[in-house]
Amino acid sequence: MSTPTAATAESLPPRSAWPDLAIRRAPGLAHGHVRGQAWLHNPHGYNALALLSPLAWQIWSAADGRSVADVLADLPEMPLERALNELPLLWRNGFLLSPGIALQRPPPKTERVFNAWLHLTNACNLACPYCYIHKSTDHMEGHVSQKTLDAIEATAKSGDVERIHVRFAGGEPMLQFPQMQQFFADATARCHAHGVKFSAAVLTNGVLVPDGAIAWLQANNVSVSVSIDGVGAVQDAMRPVKGGGPSFARLEAGLDAYLAAGIRPYMLITVGESNIDGLAELTDWLLARDLSFRYSLVRDLEWGAGELDDRRGAAEAQAHQDVPQTMLAGEALERVQRALSQAYDRIERHLIAEHAAGRRPKASFRQSHKFCDLELWRPIEQACGAGRSYVAIAETGAVSPCQAALHHAGTQPIRAESLLTQARAQTQFQPFQRHALNAECARCPFKASCAGGCPLLLYRREGHVDGRSPYCEVFRAVIPRILAISALEMLLQRQAATAPDSGRTDAQLA
Repeated sequence: MSTPTAATAESLPPRSAWPDLAIRRAPGLAHGHVRGQAWLHNPHGYNALALLSPLAWQIWSAADGRSVADVLADLPEMPLERALNELPLLWRNGFLLSPGIALQRPPPKTERVFNAWLHLTNACNLACPYCYIHKSTDHMEGHVSQKTLDAIEATAKSGDVERIHVRFAGGEPMLQFPQMQQFFADATARCHAHGVKFSAAVLTNGVLVPDGAIAWLQANNVSVSVSIDGVGAVQDAMRPVKGGGPSFARLEAGLDAYLAAGIRPYMLITVGESNIDGLAELTDWLLARDLSFRYSLVRDLEWGAGELDDRRGAAEAQAHQDVPQTMLAGEALERVQRALSQAYDRIERHLIAEHAAGRRPKASFRQSHKFCDLELWRPIEQACGAGRSYVAIAETGAVSPCQAALHHAGTQPIRAESLLTQARAQTQFQPFQRHALNAECARCPFKASCAGGCPLLLYRREGHVDGRSPYCEVFRAVIPRILAISALEMLLQRQAATAPDSGRTDAQLA
């Protein structure tokens, strides 16, 4: 059951009645201190993460179901009126619960978006040894593009969405840049004819920047995400150029071209056996360039493509599936947690140094950083939109709930009907919606931020999505760290904004 949270002014009883209201701490909330400043986290709340004054922290810590007056009686030298001023924030964010107060979650601010992964090609200019896609010259031909456009138009015409967002991917999608341009133009026109927005992103290895690509990306507001595994030799080993040779220098050149034009790619890091020990160095490299990034863990506990690898024969794949998959634990777990802790140390030190020097990162850490499919700023019931508001479309026109399963049995051919309908009617996997929380997840304070992690990994491991993520203990270690750094960032921003030379006052910031 969701915890009710955000109290509006209209929902509160008269202030004169507050001392008689019973208050108790909402259970299972993450909390901590940064530089002596308390913070609390509730993804159901109006603000999700909030810094608390010393008074608010004392009230929250002492709230045990007694009345406000009784709680304050145990807190010496706390003026009643000042204490009452702290209560609306605590109620609003669901940090304190009181009977008789009608708590309401804030109205959703996001538009209704349908996301589609468009696998333009199997071809690639790199030869990553761990890639689970069988490389070939196959690409999305015209008749498949037209069927996909028909489906996009049907989605726009349905009235169920306000925007359709496509991720151009592969292989290396920039090898099909002219097709990408044409598809974008056609999809934009079809969507706009029905009053629906169309947007796109390119998921690229960053090595190839075709002539005219930067100008086109800027003109059409198409974002860029670049995959990167490490710095120097790590990247060269994990992502060698097709035919042999290093790729890191080419990646740097591609990034420099984007940055020089004012495009700041979002960097995607998949953490596995081969690059985990270099994660801190890569983090420093990205921070020095003021690039935002996401850490993801490989979708296989064996640190490779594993059960998602379509290059293996049927017998080998079946043999792998017959081996029970276990939770990440022991030495392997400690290694992952240690590497991530070191990486977040670098992020925290960089944040402090930048604010000390009077600089602000171009993107807020808490607004831009992601870890796997975790969502810390709003409650989720599923880690992704698979089977609901997301599909992946292969170069053949095959439709899957997930891009990692595009080339596996059970996909359906794309049809000229709403992609929402096709997503919900998929039969490759059982529904990805959780039926019930297992006992361990139900007790976890992070259940509304995790939702069991990647549903495909859970389904492949257990045959359903109601279980606990194999990376559960990693999430338990990482989430508090992300929240603490986010709280530190909020504190540093507040201090900078109220500094004597900032020109702003506390009253203006309230």
